Amino acid sequence: MSNFSTLIKPASSLCNMQCSYCFYADESAIRSIPSYGVMTYECAEKLIDRAFEFTDDGVVSFAFQGGEPTLAKIDFFEHFVSYASEKKPNKVKINYSIQTNGILLDDLWCELFAKNDFLVGLSVDGPEWINDFCRKDKQNTGSFRRIMKAARLLKKHSVEFNILTVLTKQAAKHPRQLWNFYSQNSFDYIQIIPCLAPLENPRESYPFTLTPREYADFLKSFFMIWSDELAKGNYISMRLFDNIVSMAMGRPPEMCGMLGSCSAQFVAEADGSIYPCDFYVLDEYKLGNVFDLSFAELANGDKVKQFLFKGFQKPSMCGKCEFFGICRGGCRRYRDFYTLEKDFCPYADFLKSSLVRISNIAKILNDQKGDFLK
Repeated sequence: MSNFSTLIKPASSLCNMQCSYCFYADESAIRSIPSYGVMTYECAEKLIDRAFEFTDDGVVSFAFQGGEPTLAKIDFFEHFVSYASEKKPNKVKINYSIQTNGILLDDLWCELFAKNDFLVGLSVDGPEWINDFCRKDKQNTGSFRRIMKAARLLKKHSVEFNILTVLTKQAAKHPRQLWNFYSQNSFDYIQIIPCLAPLENPRESYPFTLTPREYADFLKSFFMIWSDELAKGNYISMRLFDNIVSMAMGRPPEMCGMLGSCSAQFVAEADGSIYPCDFYVLDEYKLGNVFDLSFAELANGDKVKQFLFKGFQKPSMCGKCEFFGICRGGCRRYRDFYTLEKDFCPYADFLKSSLVRISNIAKILNDQKGDFLK
């Protein structure tokens, strides 16, 4: 029995938004082909065939991202799930997920998600004044109200969804407002990721990018709020905190960036090209194409091995860090950010401040045989 997952970009880098911090727009801009357009049915079918060729007994996960994946249109997704259902081996379970800005969601989209048990990630950066600072469309109009309409539609159709927030310089200054926003809207599953400078200019400053100390201060403040509310019985799943507490309970993390090494994510661009990680969908990292190679062949190629080897290389400051066993060097893409300031790591600063509380929460949960990690 084996499991398999792939991250699919059915509309490549195409998007109906123009978020000022978009990392994929930055990536695609420095490729020889910025956008591969919309994935054909033939390519989708080949991708599905390759996935079931890789495993015929286990869980196969198809995750859709962009750009904006809904620009591939609903007919594409209906064909995808229909073909996958037809070709699925008897012992395989399929999981679907999609990360979307929500702009195009309507009742038909939500019915599709509900019928096929999609887990939806909805991107929103907080209250309107925070979200609309960076998340504007191509007409420079804010997206907040349309995102919130999408959230209401997802709830109406009982679609399971979580919230993805990119933590900008602006949002980091207001941890309490962010918490209140999640709580008041009953957003119970959230992931907050730090806003980074573009890959080709990792040490430049932009209006929206964080400094390491701003990120550390936010984590410390938000964790205090989160843990205080947890003690009152008001639990919101925050992926980073869930993972840290779970590790303190003696369990392995589920977050890729906390494993201490990279793994091949098999990111599929719209033409069938495969890359090892969403942060590195660049010409130099291309592993091959599903029209030419199986996933087993892609997984054993020299380019994958080279990519994984680089993931083991840690910043020099990690060697003497007392928290390395928890952080393990963090995600490779974030390491330039973590090391921006000499002899200061935002993650270590946060852990130093919060470790007693983290340990106490873990002890209580172990004693009660509890578990809140979803």
